[in-house]
Amino acid sequence: MFYKEIKDLLNKLNSENIEELKPSLIRKVNELILNINDDNISDGELEMLCNFFIMRENLRKEVRKENSLIEGLLIENFIKVFDEFINEINNKDYISDAIELINTSIRSIGGIARGYRLMKKYAPSKDINSVQYLIELKDEFYKQLRSYSSKGIHEEQFVICGLINVIKFELEEKSQEHGRYVISMLTDYKTKKMKSLEEFESETHLDEFKIKMKREFGIELQRRVYLWDNLTRKLQDHYYLENLYEEEGNNL
Repeated sequence: MFYKEIKDLLNKLNSENIEELKPSLIRKVNELILNINDDNISDGELEMLCNFFIMRENLRKEVRKENSLIEGLLIENFIKVFDEFINEINNKDYISDAIELINTSIRSIGGIARGYRLMKKYAPSKDINSVQYLIELKDEFYKQLRSYSSKGIHEEQFVICGLINVIKFELEEKSQEHGRYVISMLTDYKTKKMKSLEEFESETHLDEFKIKMKREFGIELQRRVYLWDNLTRKLQDHYYLENLYEEEGNNL
Protein backbone atom coordinates (compact mmCIF):
# COMPACT_ATOMS: atom_id res chain seq x y z
CA MET A 1 0.00 0.00 0.00
CA PHE A 2 1.56 3.27 -1.13
CA TYR A 3 0.14 5.23 1.84
CA LYS A 4 2.74 3.60 4.06
CA GLU A 5 5.45 4.19 1.45
CA ILE A 6 4.64 7.92 1.42
CA LYS A 7 4.74 8.07 5.23
CA ASP A 8 8.06 6.21 5.26
CA LEU A 9 9.53 8.62 2.70
CA LEU A 10 8.36 11.64 4.67
CA ASN A 11 9.83 10.23 7.87
CA LYS A 12 13.20 9.72 6.14
CA LEU A 13 13.37 13.26 4.75
CA ASN A 14 16.07 15.57 6.03
CA SER A 15 18.14 18.44 4.67
CA GLU A 16 20.79 16.07 3.33
CA ASN A 17 18.65 13.55 1.40
CA ILE A 18 15.75 15.67 0.17
CA GLU A 19 17.00 15.86 -3.43
CA GLU A 20 17.69 12.13 -3.48
CA LEU A 21 14.22 11.18 -2.21
CA LYS A 22 12.29 13.88 -4.08
CA PRO A 23 11.66 11.82 -7.28
CA SER A 24 10.28 8.89 -5.27
CA LEU A 25 8.09 11.19 -3.21
CA ILE A 26 6.76 12.96 -6.32
CA ARG A 27 5.90 9.60 -7.87
CA LYS A 28 4.05 8.42 -4.77
CA VAL A 29 2.10 11.68 -4.48
CA ASN A 30 1.15 11.47 -8.18
CA GLU A 31 0.00 7.88 -7.66
CA LEU A 32 -2.08 9.01 -4.69
CA ILE A 33 -3.69 11.89 -6.62
CA LEU A 34 -4.51 9.63 -9.58
CA ASN A 35 -5.36 6.57 -7.47
CA ILE A 36 -2.96 4.56 -9.63
CA ASN A 37 -0.33 2.18 -8.31
CA ASP A 38 1.26 0.60 -11.37
CA ASP A 39 4.99 -0.06 -11.79
CA ASN A 40 4.53 -0.27 -15.57
CA ILE A 41 3.77 3.47 -15.78
CA SER A 42 6.85 5.67 -15.97
CA ASP A 43 7.47 8.72 -13.78
CA GLY A 44 7.09 10.97 -16.83
CA GLU A 45 3.74 9.48 -17.81
CA LEU A 46 2.48 9.76 -14.24
CA GLU A 47 3.49 13.43 -14.18
CA MET A 48 1.68 14.03 -17.49
CA LEU A 49 -1.47 12.29 -16.24
CA CYS A 50 -1.36 14.23 -12.99
CA ASN A 51 -1.06 17.56 -14.82
CA PHE A 52 -4.03 16.60 -16.99
CA PHE A 53 -6.04 15.59 -13.92
CA ILE A 54 -5.31 18.88 -12.15
CA MET A 55 -6.21 20.89 -15.26
CA ARG A 56 -9.49 18.95 -15.53
CA GLU A 57 -10.27 19.58 -11.87
CA ASN A 58 -9.67 23.31 -12.32
CA LEU A 59 -12.07 23.38 -15.29
CA ARG A 60 -14.68 21.49 -13.31
CA LYS A 61 -14.24 23.92 -10.46
CA GLU A 62 -15.13 26.79 -12.80
CA VAL A 63 -18.17 24.90 -14.10
CA ARG A 64 -19.28 24.10 -10.55
CA LYS A 65 -19.51 27.81 -9.78
CA GLU A 66 -22.23 28.09 -12.42
CA ASN A 67 -24.06 24.88 -11.43
CA SER A 68 -23.54 24.92 -7.69
CA LEU A 69 -27.14 24.00 -6.88
CA ILE A 70 -27.08 20.85 -9.03
CA GLU A 71 -23.83 19.62 -7.51
CA GLY A 72 -24.56 17.33 -4.58
CA LEU A 73 -28.31 17.41 -5.21
CA LEU A 74 -28.74 13.64 -5.11
CA ILE A 75 -26.54 13.38 -2.03
CA GLU A 76 -28.67 15.94 -0.17
CA ASN A 77 -31.83 14.03 -1.12
CA PHE A 78 -30.25 10.81 0.14
CA ILE A 79 -29.31 12.50 3.43
CA LYS A 80 -32.96 13.49 3.99
CA VAL A 81 -34.04 9.89 3.43
CA PHE A 82 -31.27 8.47 5.62
CA ASP A 83 -32.12 10.93 8.41
CA GLU A 84 -35.75 9.85 8.34
CA PHE A 85 -34.79 6.18 8.41
CA ILE A 86 -32.31 6.51 11.29
CA ASN A 87 -34.82 8.56 13.29
CA GLU A 88 -37.39 5.78 12.79
CA ILE A 89 -34.97 3.25 14.29
CA ASN A 90 -33.78 5.49 17.11
CA ASN A 91 -37.31 6.55 18.09
CA LYS A 92 -38.09 2.90 18.76
CA ASP A 93 -35.20 2.71 21.26
CA TYR A 94 -32.90 0.71 18.98
CA ILE A 95 -30.03 3.19 19.20
CA SER A 96 -27.33 0.50 18.96
CA ASP A 97 -28.83 -0.68 15.65
CA ALA A 98 -28.86 2.89 14.33
CA ILE A 99 -25.20 3.37 15.30
CA GLU A 100 -24.20 0.04 13.75
CA LEU A 101 -25.90 0.95 10.47
CA ILE A 102 -24.20 4.36 10.33
CA ASN A 103 -20.84 2.68 10.98
CA THR A 104 -21.47 0.27 8.10
CA SER A 105 -22.42 3.19 5.85
CA ILE A 106 -19.42 5.37 6.69
CA ARG A 107 -17.01 2.46 6.17
CA SER A 108 -18.53 1.65 2.78
CA ILE A 109 -17.65 5.10 1.40
CA GLY A 110 -14.10 5.28 2.71
CA GLY A 111 -14.72 7.02 6.03
CA ILE A 112 -13.07 4.41 8.25
CA ALA A 113 -10.74 6.99 9.83
CA ARG A 114 -13.69 9.24 10.76
CA GLY A 115 -15.51 6.36 12.44
CA TYR A 116 -12.38 5.12 14.22
CA ARG A 117 -11.66 8.60 15.58
CA LEU A 118 -15.10 8.78 17.20
CA MET A 119 -14.89 5.21 18.48
CA LYS A 120 -11.62 6.11 20.24
CA LYS A 121 -13.32 9.15 21.71
CA TYR A 122 -16.35 7.29 23.10
CA ALA A 123 -14.97 3.77 23.71
CA PRO A 124 -13.60 4.57 27.22
CA SER A 125 -17.12 5.48 28.39
CA LYS A 126 -19.51 2.73 29.40
CA ASP A 127 -22.39 4.21 27.42
CA ILE A 128 -20.98 4.10 23.90
CA ASN A 129 -24.52 3.72 22.56
CA SER A 130 -25.35 7.32 23.42
CA VAL A 131 -27.40 9.86 21.49
CA GLN A 132 -24.39 12.20 21.33
CA TYR A 133 -22.25 9.49 19.74
CA LEU A 134 -24.98 8.81 17.19
CA ILE A 135 -25.28 12.52 16.32
CA GLU A 136 -21.53 12.97 15.86
CA LEU A 137 -21.14 9.74 13.89
CA LYS A 138 -23.97 10.70 11.57
CA ASP A 139 -22.42 14.14 11.08
CA GLU A 140 -19.08 12.55 10.13
CA PHE A 141 -20.87 10.23 7.71
CA TYR A 142 -22.52 13.20 6.00
CA LYS A 143 -19.20 15.05 5.76
CA GLN A 144 -17.62 12.03 4.10
CA LEU A 145 -20.60 11.63 1.78
CA ARG A 146 -20.62 15.29 0.76
CA SER A 147 -16.97 15.00 -0.26
CA TYR A 148 -18.27 13.12 -3.32
CA SER A 149 -20.30 16.15 -4.42
CA SER A 150 -17.33 17.71 -6.19
CA LYS A 151 -16.48 14.56 -8.15
CA GLY A 152 -19.32 14.84 -10.66
CA ILE A 153 -22.90 13.68 -11.16
CA HIS A 154 -21.98 10.17 -12.38
CA GLU A 155 -19.73 9.54 -9.38
CA GLU A 156 -22.46 10.92 -7.12
CA GLN A 157 -25.06 8.54 -8.57
CA PHE A 158 -22.63 5.64 -8.31
CA VAL A 159 -21.91 6.17 -4.61
CA ILE A 160 -25.58 6.75 -3.70
CA CYS A 161 -26.84 3.67 -5.58
CA GLY A 162 -24.04 1.67 -3.98
CA LEU A 163 -24.93 2.93 -0.51
CA ILE A 164 -28.61 2.17 -0.97
CA ASN A 165 -27.83 -1.43 -1.87
CA VAL A 166 -25.18 -1.91 0.84
CA ILE A 167 -27.71 -0.77 3.46
CA LYS A 168 -30.46 -2.92 1.93
CA PHE A 169 -28.19 -5.98 2.06
CA GLU A 170 -27.32 -5.23 5.70
CA LEU A 171 -31.00 -4.92 6.66
CA GLU A 172 -32.00 -8.11 4.83
CA GLU A 173 -29.15 -10.04 6.41
CA LYS A 174 -30.14 -8.89 9.92
CA SER A 175 -33.73 -9.94 9.28
CA GLN A 176 -32.75 -13.37 7.95
CA GLU A 177 -30.32 -14.01 10.81
CA HIS A 178 -32.76 -13.12 13.61
CA GLY A 179 -33.87 -16.74 14.03
CA ARG A 180 -30.27 -17.94 14.30
CA TYR A 181 -29.57 -15.14 16.80
CA VAL A 182 -32.45 -16.27 19.02
CA ILE A 183 -31.30 -19.90 18.89
CA SER A 184 -27.71 -18.94 19.76
CA MET A 185 -28.87 -16.87 22.74
CA LEU A 186 -31.09 -19.68 24.03
CA THR A 187 -28.40 -22.35 23.67
CA ASP A 188 -26.48 -23.35 26.78
CA TYR A 189 -23.12 -24.23 25.26
CA LYS A 190 -22.01 -26.13 28.33
CA THR A 191 -24.94 -28.56 28.36
CA LYS A 192 -25.81 -28.20 24.63
CA LYS A 193 -29.44 -27.78 25.69
CA MET A 194 -31.93 -25.10 24.74
CA LYS A 195 -33.34 -22.76 27.36
CA SER A 196 -36.92 -21.61 27.26
CA LEU A 197 -37.71 -17.94 26.72
CA GLU A 198 -38.94 -17.83 30.30
CA GLU A 199 -35.57 -19.10 31.55
CA PHE A 200 -33.76 -16.53 29.44
CA GLU A 201 -35.99 -13.73 30.77
CA SER A 202 -35.27 -14.77 34.35
CA GLU A 203 -31.51 -14.49 33.79
CA THR A 204 -29.48 -11.28 33.99
CA HIS A 205 -29.13 -9.80 30.52
CA LEU A 206 -28.94 -6.31 29.11
CA ASP A 207 -32.36 -4.94 28.17
CA GLU A 208 -31.08 -4.56 24.62
CA PHE A 209 -30.54 -8.34 24.35
CA LYS A 210 -33.94 -9.10 25.85
CA ILE A 211 -35.66 -6.81 23.36
CA LYS A 212 -33.98 -8.55 20.43
CA MET A 213 -35.22 -11.94 21.62
CA LYS A 214 -38.85 -10.97 21.19
CA ARG A 215 -40.99 -11.84 18.17
CA GLU A 216 -41.78 -8.14 17.79
CA PHE A 217 -38.13 -7.44 17.02
CA GLY A 218 -38.23 -9.90 14.13
CA ILE A 219 -41.21 -7.97 12.75
CA GLU A 220 -39.31 -4.71 13.29
CA LEU A 221 -36.40 -6.02 11.19
CA GLN A 222 -38.78 -6.89 8.34
CA ARG A 223 -40.39 -3.46 8.64
CA ARG A 224 -36.99 -1.79 8.19
CA VAL A 225 -36.37 -3.62 4.91
CA TYR A 226 -39.76 -2.49 3.59
CA LEU A 227 -39.30 1.08 4.83
CA TRP A 228 -35.82 1.42 3.30
CA ASP A 229 -37.06 0.12 -0.06
CA ASN A 230 -39.98 2.53 0.07
CA LEU A 231 -37.85 5.56 0.99
CA THR A 232 -35.08 4.96 -1.55
CA ARG A 233 -36.99 3.69 -4.57
CA LYS A 234 -37.29 7.12 -6.15
CA LEU A 235 -33.56 7.85 -5.72
CA GLN A 236 -32.80 5.01 -8.14
CA ASP A 237 -35.51 5.88 -10.64
CA HIS A 238 -34.21 7.38 -13.90
CA TYR A 239 -37.23 9.60 -14.53
CA TYR A 240 -37.28 10.92 -10.97
CA LEU A 241 -33.60 11.86 -11.18
CA GLU A 242 -34.05 13.43 -14.60
CA ASN A 243 -36.88 15.62 -13.29
CA LEU A 244 -34.94 16.40 -10.13
CA TYR A 245 -31.98 17.83 -12.05
CA GLU A 246 -34.23 19.53 -14.61
CA GLU A 247 -36.28 21.33 -11.95
CA GLU A 248 -33.17 22.41 -10.10
CA GLY A 249 -31.60 23.58 -13.36
CA ASN A 250 -34.64 25.73 -14.10
CA ASN A 251 -34.22 27.40 -10.72
CA LEU A 252 -30.64 28.47 -11.44
